[in-house]
Amino acid sequence: MTGVIFRQQMTFRQRLAVAVCYAAMFMLGLTISLLGPSLPGIAERTGVTLPQAGFLFTLFSGGSILATLLVARLNDHPIRRWTFLAGALLMAAGLWSMANSGTFALAGAAIAVTGLAMSTEGTVPNAVFMDLYRERAGGALNKLHVSAGIGSFVGPLVLAVVYRSGGDYTVAYRLAAALMMIVAVSWVASQPPPPVRASGETPRLERTLFLPLLLVFALALFYTGTEQVLAGWLFTYGRDALGLIATVASLATSLLWGAVLVGRLLAVVALRRASNARLVQVGLAVAFVGVLLILGGRSWPFLFWIGVGLVGLGFGPIFPTSLALASDLAPERSGAAGSIVVASGSMGAMTLPLAAGSLIPTLGIAGSIALALVPIALMSVLALVLSRRI
Repeated sequence: MTGVIFRQQMTFRQRLAVAVCYAAMFMLGLTISLLGPSLPGIAERTGVTLPQAGFLFTLFSGGSILATLLVARLNDHPIRRWTFLAGALLMAAGLWSMANSGTFALAGAAIAVTGLAMSTEGTVPNAVFMDLYRERAGGALNKLHVSAGIGSFVGPLVLAVVYRSGGDYTVAYRLAAALMMIVAVSWVASQPPPPVRASGETPRLERTLFLPLLLVFALALFYTGTEQVLAGWLFTYGRDALGLIATVASLATSLLWGAVLVGRLLAVVALRRASNARLVQVGLAVAFVGVLLILGGRSWPFLFWIGVGLVGLGFGPIFPTSLALASDLAPERSGAAGSIVVASGSMGAMTLPLAAGSLIPTLGIAGSIALALVPIALMSVLALVLSRRI
């Protein structure tokens, strides 16, 4: 079958495959957003300090990087149907194990397995949508990733409801594990399309593009790392620095992810007038102001909520637009460039939250949040240079 497979031409099993892809991306966002707000509870249960518990971010992202490198090579083969199923089952097992881990070693192993599986669940749906929609893949993929944003918004809300009802983080992880089992079973019943292999010889990349592409990769690394620092430590900052109760502090993470989603939707309109590089510059400026307001929330609490919203709005379009920048620079190698952007982001998510957590005993939680201003400033310089090279 060639061209676009329109919705009216799909069989029930093909429609089910599309629905499962949306569900998997939703679970991707939900699970990512659970880790930060649940970190204090994990630290208490496993008997480690909060900075030590921050190492879970590194294990989580390390598993994700490994899976990205492994699964990317399999996405052009029919075996991807089974790698997705294996990933869904592994993710369910990892989430269930997180809920039952009484030691830090077990929790670390569980979160590493979850990260490994989550990267699998995040790459196969992209490949499936590209094969299903072909010429319309751009719009379809945007819709697909909105579902991940919705999941990121819902995750902390689930934790807030659990805390309010007297439960702890383990309830949310068990619920997520059960939902992933439903995803796995539904995938078995579906009929995803066979992979479509690219033909022809891939052009060599011009040497003059190496430096601009490296700048885009660095932008992705700093962005994802900074995003995870703020998403991971906002709950603790709200609780410890502002004195918010757990149910209220967890809402800050939901506000952040909700604003990220709105920022990405607004970017669709903004890009009709602005270039990719300019949009990144504006987004970073908004996020910088947002972090300053978050810090000002210690004196005026309402500034904290305004700041969280501004950070989310500013951050929202940066990662998708980084992918677009890579595609602009190397249109014939956009797939490879995009994969490196994703891997660079995972490396940032693996290192920056750990660094921020390790500095809490020295700088305090507010000092670690303030350090987010440094990579935002560096990203602004990178975006400025890119705007003059593209």
